[in-house]
Amino acid sequence: MSSGSPVGAQLDLESVLKRIGAAVESSDLRRAFELADAEISRGGVHPSLFGARALWLEQQQRFDDALADFQRARALSPRDVILLNAIGLCLTRLYRLYEAIEAFDEAIRINPTYMLTYHRKGIALGMTGDLDGAQRVHERAIALFPQNTEALACLASVAARKGEFAKAREHARRALKLDPQRATAVAALAMADNAEAAFASAEALIRPLLDNPRVSGRGRASALGILGDALDGQNRTEEAFAAYSEENSELLRFHAPRFAERKRISDFADDLAAHFENAADERWLAATGIDAFEGAPAGHVFLLGFFRSGTTLLEQILESHPEIVTLEERDALAGLAERYLTTKSGLAALAGLSGEALASARAEYWRLVRSHGLAVSGKIMVDKNPLNTLKLPLISKLFPNAKILFAVRDPRDVVLSCFRRHFEVNAAMFELLTLEGATRTYDSVMRLAELLRNKLPLALHDHRYEDLIENFDMRVRNVCLFIGVPYKEEMVNFSATARSQDIRSPSAQQVRRGLYGESVAQWRRYAAQLEPMQPILRPWVERFGYPVD
Repeated sequence: MSSGSPVGAQLDLESVLKRIGAAVESSDLRRAFELADAEISRGGVHPSLFGARALWLEQQQRFDDALADFQRARALSPRDVILLNAIGLCLTRLYRLYEAIEAFDEAIRINPTYMLTYHRKGIALGMTGDLDGAQRVHERAIALFPQNTEALACLASVAARKGEFAKAREHARRALKLDPQRATAVAALAMADNAEAAFASAEALIRPLLDNPRVSGRGRASALGILGDALDGQNRTEEAFAAYSEENSELLRFHAPRFAERKRISDFADDLAAHFENAADERWLAATGIDAFEGAPAGHVFLLGFFRSGTTLLEQILESHPEIVTLEERDALAGLAERYLTTKSGLAALAGLSGEALASARAEYWRLVRSHGLAVSGKIMVDKNPLNTLKLPLISKLFPNAKILFAVRDPRDVVLSCFRRHFEVNAAMFELLTLEGATRTYDSVMRLAELLRNKLPLALHDHRYEDLIENFDMRVRNVCLFIGVPYKEEMVNFSATARSQDIRSPSAQQVRRGLYGESVAQWRRYAAQLEPMQPILRPWVERFGYPVD
């Protein structure tokens, strides 16, 4: 029988698949890729062909291409849990985290006993900031396979991020007993040491990880950040700054393929500022009616400013009030901002928005708010997102009766904190990975905010972080008066409320500690490193009333 017959073709494909399988088993992914690619070019169709090609693409960090091939494989084998896990991992590496979680959920529906799916879903949940969700699925992974050292180590890391240090140590020690080289567990112990001021111990734990060639990319960056905190705690600020700089260099290299060519937040702010500097459109000043609907909140507040300006602290204080509900950094304006704020035609359309188009835009926002399970009826609803400063034109047009709480902190502390604190990197955070980038972004956003204060009819109240630390009672009373609720004594105990909340901000651990003054004027300890940035920051230092020297 000729090899050109259907049976012959089938035999040829089976032979190719065997050779691909052998190449994968021997970790020769390039050879597997070449065999699969050649067979696909000849018209071969089989999930293992696309899967083998995807494995090599994934190894080359070509995650978009790998994802496309894994999805082609899954189209041929829709109930393959291994393929769903591979898709979820690619989506995680592309930071399409909610899509990754959906892929892992589908894998769990098909096979609820496959342990690795839970572990990988836990990693994705942790990257979104959902630490409670991450904890639950890591615990499920361990219940299915108690010897899973990486799930134990991840559970330790989650506990450390939540401030549950005894649990972090317990899980980390269990993991290290099974695998003494488990880097994630060592890092969790070092995080716990830093939080409990055992800085020298944290340094001793973390330094060997940096000599381990297996610890690279995001893992190495995380270790460098922990080292920076350990050195900072010992007041070795020059060494600490060097560690933070090296951490950010690792993150820049790792994330550059995704973000280096993207438009910067500072450019977006500058473009908006240029538009409003030249705009003489009176429609921006026109009232656009009341946003009234069944189940509407009693009041609507936007809490914004800039990263690391104390927005999470104020949000948690407000969350402890029985008449207030808060939406923490879940961007219900993202789609509308993309539509109306990114082009001249969009801005022109927004200026004239009225009638059904205006009602539809408002309804879109409230649908997204409700999708996060927030019951706003009869409450004051606080939408907290620092970068909603960029969306003030949208907020002003859609919600003319909304009140704006503008969080202010010493600009030098803001920029330093953005540079040295550990955000999950996205397009906005990528710009903060250099001191120059953080300073430029802060300057651009503040210039836009200053312009819009004078161009738009905003009900705005400045709230200074340092004033809150100095006189909590008076400053919180002022905020309550502005947003229209009575001051409540339970607001003093906000840290107890925060400990029971799923806070997704990088500031969560500090907020759960309660009020403390250590973070005020931290910039002085790094004055030498900040000196090149002072010409840009000084006007804002003076504008917000801080001492220059």
